[in-house]
Amino acid sequence: MATVSPASGTSTTATAVANGTTQIVMSGGTRSDSAALTVNIPVTFSGSVQPIFTLSCALSGCHTGASPQEGLNLSEGLAFANIVNVNSNQQPSLKRVLPGNPDLSYLIRKLEGGPSINLNRMPEGGPFLAQSTVNVIRAWITAGAPNN
Repeated sequence: MATVSPASGTSTTATAVANGTTQIVMSGGTRSDSAALTVNIPVTFSGSVQPIFTLSCALSGCHTGASPQEGLNLSEGLAFANIVNVNSNQQPSLKRVLPGNPDLSYLIRKLEGGPSINLNRMPEGGPFLAQSTVNVIRAWITAGAPNN
């Protein structure tokens, strides 16, 4: 996953794009000749999504180990099988990840604090993931949530 640090006077946004990429847009400057740069980056589970889980979710006392919260282990090598087309423990009528539909994926609702979530937004107690980070997961789900 690429990390972009904007210079002073610039802004950076990441947006999920329907073809399974994340679009990074950097723009800014204070002069009238400022410009924008747009780059589409392919999103993969192993290179884009799993690192987010590893850094923010698969932590001691949370979604890792022998007794992860809600039975959801997001550790490397286990996360994919635990989320894709698996019913949520909190909302069994919803899949944790419904390939092709991030808005009906309970994982996205939990990360964004969306409608019909039980208990709290994740990560528990914050800090919450930046929307640009959630958008990476959204792009992967939109692309069909492949195991790549």
